[in-house]
Amino acid sequence: MHYRIEVKRPTKVAGTLRRAVRSQAFARVLGGRHMECAYYFDILRGRHMESAYYFDFCRICLCLLFLIHFEAPLSAQSPKIKASVDTQEIFIGESVEYQIEIRNVETPPKPDLSAVRLEFDIEPTGDESRNQSSTTIMNGRMSQRNIYSHIYTYRLKPKLSGKLTIPAATATLDGKSLATNPIEITVQEAEEQDLVIVRMIASQAEIFPTQSFSVSLRVLVKPIPNSSFDPVQVLRRRPPHLQTDLVNIPEGLKADDKSEWLRSMLSKSGAGFTINDFRTQSGSLFDSPKAAVFDLRSGRETRKDLEGSEVEYYVYEMTRNFTAERTGTYSFGPAVVKGTFVTGSDGTDFNGKKFVAISPAIQVLVQDVPSPRPATFTGGIGSYSVKARASSTKLRVGDPLTLNLDFERGANSGSLELLSAPDLGSIEPIVSDFDIIDSNPTGRVDGDTKKFGYAIRPKRQGVSIPPITLSTFDPISQKFVEITTQPIALEVAEASQVSSAELVGAMAKGSSNDIKMSSQGIFQNITNPQQLRDDRVSLVRTMLVVAGVWCAMGTGMLSVLAIRRTSSDTIRQRRQRATRLAHAKLNEAKQMVEKPKEMLRTVRSAIIGLVADTQNRIVDGMTVTDVRDALVTANVPTDDKASVEKLLSTIESSEYGAGEEMDSSALIREAAQLIDRIAPYLQRSPR
Repeated sequence: MHYRIEVKRPTKVAGTLRRAVRSQAFARVLGGRHMECAYYFDILRGRHMESAYYFDFCRICLCLLFLIHFEAPLSAQSPKIKASVDTQEIFIGESVEYQIEIRNVETPPKPDLSAVRLEFDIEPTGDESRNQSSTTIMNGRMSQRNIYSHIYTYRLKPKLSGKLTIPAATATLDGKSLATNPIEITVQEAEEQDLVIVRMIASQAEIFPTQSFSVSLRVLVKPIPNSSFDPVQVLRRRPPHLQTDLVNIPEGLKADDKSEWLRSMLSKSGAGFTINDFRTQSGSLFDSPKAAVFDLRSGRETRKDLEGSEVEYYVYEMTRNFTAERTGTYSFGPAVVKGTFVTGSDGTDFNGKKFVAISPAIQVLVQDVPSPRPATFTGGIGSYSVKARASSTKLRVGDPLTLNLDFERGANSGSLELLSAPDLGSIEPIVSDFDIIDSNPTGRVDGDTKKFGYAIRPKRQGVSIPPITLSTFDPISQKFVEITTQPIALEVAEASQVSSAELVGAMAKGSSNDIKMSSQGIFQNITNPQQLRDDRVSLVRTMLVVAGVWCAMGTGMLSVLAIRRTSSDTIRQRRQRATRLAHAKLNEAKQMVEKPKEMLRTVRSAIIGLVADTQNRIVDGMTVTDVRDALVTANVPTDDKASVEKLLSTIESSEYGAGEEMDSSALIREAAQLIDRIAPYLQRSPR
């Protein structure tokens, strides 16, 4: 039952009632109904007093009084803040995901986690807006509803073990300070055991900027009693999990690409460790991504167990190289290994037990070069050699020459980027004998060498470039080391006075400075009649030249248009590249001999890709039937068509394990020959 408001005699009460009934708050109190108030206005005038409408009349009056006394609409919702965690039980060294949700605020501020930092290390992992907006139209009236929600996510790592409470985080919302709910979590200590041992090791504990170092995470697993099986290889169905921050690059350090580094450790057999939350794409369209498994085997190591016996542990290791870019203290770890490991065997099956092993964190200190530093310090850290070269050794006083200083970087030395141009103005023998034109040249890096070029001029006769002593810093001895260049002998002659004959463009000997005048015509000085010619303009010749220019311009424009049309024809370009791309894929297949299934897929992709590219079709989803139809349309000979079908069918059978083993080299050669035979027909066939 729907109602509408009609006011024929606007009065103060009627106007207030009309605004009240139209408000969203009033509609919510009345259960969402829109009521026609003309009848109730008649009641106010005393026209109707039937008891059947008395109850509704009282409801309207109560709602009207409520709206008059409260200015804030009922639809307004106060800001709220709430915290949650993904788990409430972890082991020491693990982290917990902490979420803070702020509701009913369109642009919320970041929450204050000062109280949380006292017992937890905090790492922000991002924030996300989950605002929602809905619009409803009923009886021609439109109402809009907005829901504001913003989530901030953090990773908390406890500093202590035991029962801990995550304190309340605060935020100032609409001028009021609100706090989240405190959350209790349990942080367990790992039990003492010698079955699984985790250690983090740094190649150097203290280094200097631009130096490189490595951090290794080593997992030692005790051998299975009375068995020669690898204790991790037998856990193929349920690989143990490794949680480490070694995959992240701390700010201030530089490392190799994470994807390439992890890809080199992927397990081919499916046995190894899962690391963090890394996943790989499943081969099936309907399967979700699976956890990536990494093969970290690196050998054996003998050490004592808890009973003092010598045990040859299996070692699994991952190492990453870092380069320090600036000073600071960098922490790595702790690392956690969790999983069910084999503790023994009953002769028919292995016995397993769940273990958690934790490695304490380690720190690497990157310290600055000590002060005071020599005036000749170039910024080099490590071992360097320097050579001096002169662009010319024979010159006169005042002639410019280029003095080149080449710094060659030694092994395990700092970056060449920190090397700065030495100040030749601080070297007295250079200043006394030469004018330094360019005192601060820009260096140029060439491989492991950085080169500086100085422009200088000799002041007097008989000077030479003396040995130049510079300083670098040796991080091993932590002392400044001097390196000296070899002297360069120069032949500097006294500058003579420059005559006019030595100037560029001077007149040859015997020439006269007098200007001759011809008083008998412009041909007065010409004695050879053959030098005379007709200088009149030929109209025919001029027209031919102009026509030739226009023809050349037209030909050029047509050529440009033809080139543009050809370059924009993507279908034509795809057809032209088809054969070349097919052979390129076969070359890739040759490198996959150890991966037969991938090799078969690549050969099949080469043949189907050739057909799809020449016919301008989509490669995905093409079947052997589609290829056969395309070959028939292209008038490919029957023998070649049958060979292609047989090859594709053989590949599909072998790929799914239904075919016989084939010689991969012969298969690739046969595919290459078929491509060369069918490609001309496909190129000529209609698209």
